[in-house]
Amino acid sequence: MPRPRKDSGEKSAEKRMVEVFWSQLSYTPYQEITAASIARQAKCNRATFYYYFDSIDDLAERAVDATVPSGIVKLVEAFLFGEAESLALGESERHAVERTCLLIGENGSARLVERFKQALMKTWAERFGVALDQEDVRIVASFMASGIVGILGEQAGKPCDEHFDARLQVIGKVFSAPAIEFAHKVQSKSEK
Repeated sequence: MPRPRKDSGEKSAEKRMVEVFWSQLSYTPYQEITAASIARQAKCNRATFYYYFDSIDDLAERAVDATVPSGIVKLVEAFLFGEAESLALGESERHAVERTCLLIGENGSARLVERFKQALMKTWAERFGVALDQEDVRIVASFMASGIVGILGEQAGKPCDEHFDARLQVIGKVFSAPAIEFAHKVQSKSEK
């Protein structure tokens, strides 16, 4: 199949393969997903797959990194400081959460879950300008990331609807407020 023109409006082969990965993960265990199955369903060949990705693991890691719903950190912070009325997720955050639930669900992989946790920790640290090489910061970030993974694990297979938003709101009030306050204190100490 020839490469589509840039102005054709068709998704690139790379984007199609990432979308196929998420689609396959919804019904196939991660260990059974292959480069050939991804390429076939994305309507390209294996050479195209290997042009963009070194392996299934490489594709999966990039897909995970791109899925971290970084907007949720800002949304929780805005909610806790009275700048947002609720923690209702936008469409892109909801889509990212649904994909993340696939990682944590029965077809996921412990390695990808750990990758997701590390990406969450990094996102949190970058958002608040704190360094993960500080032990107390790393412990708090790890605790938060593990909690989020646990919550998403319970959500796996369920729709991310208003009930999920309500749970997120309770969790944000109870657990996120102290962690965000901690991050602000660490940040202001490092600025002095």
